[in-house]
Amino acid sequence: QLEKALLDYCLMISDSSQRWWQERVNNYSISRMDVFKEFRLRYEARRSVAELYQDAKNVPFPRSSNIGIGVEQIFGEFLIPTFLANTHDLDPTVQAIDEGTGKVDQPLTVFHDSYQREWFLWKRALLEQSNREVLTVGGTFHKWYWSSLYRHVETPVYVFSHPQLGPVQVPNPQTGEMDFMYADPDMPEEAWPAGPDGVKLRIQKIPSARIESIHQGPRLAMRPYEAIEFPPGETKMDPNEWDYLVDNFTVSAFWFLGREGDPFEGKLQNLDKLYEHYRIRPDQVAQSPDKRLTEPIPLKEFHLKFPVTQSKRPVEIIAQIAPEPKLLLGWRLSPFIRRPYFNRQVRTRNDSPLGVGICETVWGLRNAIDATLNQELDHGNIYGHPPVLMSSSAMLEDEEYEITGPGTQWIMGGGVPIHQAAMALPIPPRGAGSIDLLNWLMGNTQRIWGVTDLNLNAPTSSLSPNINTATAAIGVLNQGNLKFGHLTKRLSESDSREFDFQHEIWRSMMSLPKTVEVNGQPVVIEPKDREKFFRRGVILRARGDGITTNPILRSQTLKNSYQLFVSSPFIGGDLEVLKDLIEQILATDGIRLNLKDPQALQDLKVLQQMMAMPQGRALLEQAAGQFMQLMQQAQMQGGGSPQGNGVQANVPV
Repeated sequence: QLEKALLDYCLMISDSSQRWWQERVNNYSISRMDVFKEFRLRYEARRSVAELYQDAKNVPFPRSSNIGIGVEQIFGEFLIPTFLANTHDLDPTVQAIDEGTGKVDQPLTVFHDSYQREWFLWKRALLEQSNREVLTVGGTFHKWYWSSLYRHVETPVYVFSHPQLGPVQVPNPQTGEMDFMYADPDMPEEAWPAGPDGVKLRIQKIPSARIESIHQGPRLAMRPYEAIEFPPGETKMDPNEWDYLVDNFTVSAFWFLGREGDPFEGKLQNLDKLYEHYRIRPDQVAQSPDKRLTEPIPLKEFHLKFPVTQSKRPVEIIAQIAPEPKLLLGWRLSPFIRRPYFNRQVRTRNDSPLGVGICETVWGLRNAIDATLNQELDHGNIYGHPPVLMSSSAMLEDEEYEITGPGTQWIMGGGVPIHQAAMALPIPPRGAGSIDLLNWLMGNTQRIWGVTDLNLNAPTSSLSPNINTATAAIGVLNQGNLKFGHLTKRLSESDSREFDFQHEIWRSMMSLPKTVEVNGQPVVIEPKDREKFFRRGVILRARGDGITTNPILRSQTLKNSYQLFVSSPFIGGDLEVLKDLIEQILATDGIRLNLKDPQALQDLKVLQQMMAMPQGRALLEQAAGQFMQLMQQAQMQGGGSPQGNGVQANVPV
């Protein structure tokens, strides 16, 4: 009864969400789902969906109905590497901040940064696609799940074997079952035992396999907007605050093989009914593979609260449902501290939790440009070349006519002057419609999305009325950097929530030893120590800085503010902060120096002050003499140089 009620409830809420996706909005003739498909085509510089069905117009050339201007892709592909350079590629990518002290926890920072960069090598490629989705349709969902990947490694096993009967089996003292009589391959032959019949046994090598861990930790899966269902009328951004979340995906029949079992162990049930519905015979896969095994099977993963306990209080569960046969394949209590979905976007809609991308930003502007462009195509203003007037008595080479471009030829009768033997009619004047619109559109898109790529010789209708001056160029750059800083911070806010979630599941789910770096030394963290190392009270903060993304502006800002920093008692008076500032200034110029430790500089400063005073010089000379005597005594005793922690010089301070 419980499973039937859960199945009926899941199918009901999924139907309501699907109806929301199929609604027509804003007087469009297409549904919400089709609008997102249109955005993807726009990003690919295809003007409409006509190419998916048939060519609506083949004049003046085939498929001319799909001619568009790839403004969205121009800006999007420019911003993707810049987003990554100012978030994921920063060193370090993430910082672990202790809530109590507010200071950076260096071992945790090194671990999480190393995992995102070195152990999770495919994350950067996924982030490129994620940023592309943000710029195309307004956002995407990041799904994080815990994964332990293993592989079978062939390894030899040595056992004692009877010359005639083969490997010998004896009762296992721990399990009581029959097991091989294992042998040491280095055992001398005279020590080999004999069987019950007195025949001396031999050592035989038999093939075996061992399981080896190749990866453990959180993994990222990208889920497009169209794959997620949520309550109609929902406006909150965080999926964890929704009444439910439905993830639609497809798998092949191979995906189900070996997953039969207890749902609370991540297995599935009712697979026999699923196989019967799709006419699949899993027991005969090896003997007679069926093409049905490769056909996609739609599934729905539900994250929702449902009363499954005796107290009838709703708790968070995860359910797998096959919608076509209407089968509940399994449900389990959620093992996560929250729903493992994160809505990654920059601009939010008002009527739904979905975002707004470049394609939707310039939707109406693009329609105006496309209409003008296609109107000129239809009228032949762009590709309609005028005819060439040819005299019947002219004897010119064909190359002479190529300067006028392709077009028809009108043959004129006799009496045409020789200097007019070949001429072209003047091209009709063309209105500056689509080109001006395109320039206006690109300039506005640059302002909205913070692109700072500009041309100093641009016309006055571009980004700035006086863009050909250096002052205007700096103004546009600063405006673009500020806008881009806003976009980058929005993405890093979402990344910070994802890092916090990963920290928590490391604390609760790590089941294999992990080597981490603590104070420059490798330390093995056992599963029993995971809650101590991945402790609570730590904030994982994603680094994202887009304000000074331009390296020239960053260098100028740091150098111009250097005198103010040095005179400040909070910066110039703190050697550690001052060292970090100087390293940043040198890094903007591509210079890397091994600067001394601030404590060493402080000690050196004290020594210089003591050397400047006669009394201080005498004390230092006395201490140096005593230290040399201690070193000589240690060498004579064979103990090497004395350790600083165990020697105390009798020198007043």
